[in-house]
Amino acid sequence: MIYATRATIAEIYGDDFLTDLTPDGVADPDAAIDRALVQASAEIDGWISARYKTPLASAPKTLERPCIDIAAYILANSHARLTVTIEDRYKYAVDFAKAIGAGRAGLGDAEPSAAVDTSTGTAAGADFSANPRRFGVRARG
Repeated sequence: MIYATRATIAEIYGDDFLTDLTPDGVADPDAAIDRALVQASAEIDGWISARYKTPLASAPKTLERPCIDIAAYILANSHARLTVTIEDRYKYAVDFAKAIGAGRAGLGDAEPSAAVDTSTGTAAGADFSANPRRFGVRARG
């Protein structure tokens, strides 16, 4: 699952940003950007797979910006156009993906919810049981 598109990058940062990121002399700049987005999405999957089954069924909006920032880092780093801003955005994106994987952040509206088993009242996969009481409490009198 790819979490962002070239069009989304252009919407957020503008077409000039894309032009600046693509290496000079590349035969197909669009393909380079698409590869970077695939690599960025795979990196995100690596971080969030500790908590979610990846690839995700749909692309959550919360992963769109981190995907763009990781892809920008990949592109800029490949031809020495890396700036402090791009590097800072990359670090924030990775920290956010790690927080999702650790359960300190979620996927927003796309967060999977646990199905509740109506017979037991517990979330799917959870089961509670206890052994019978062995010792009783006596009333003092």
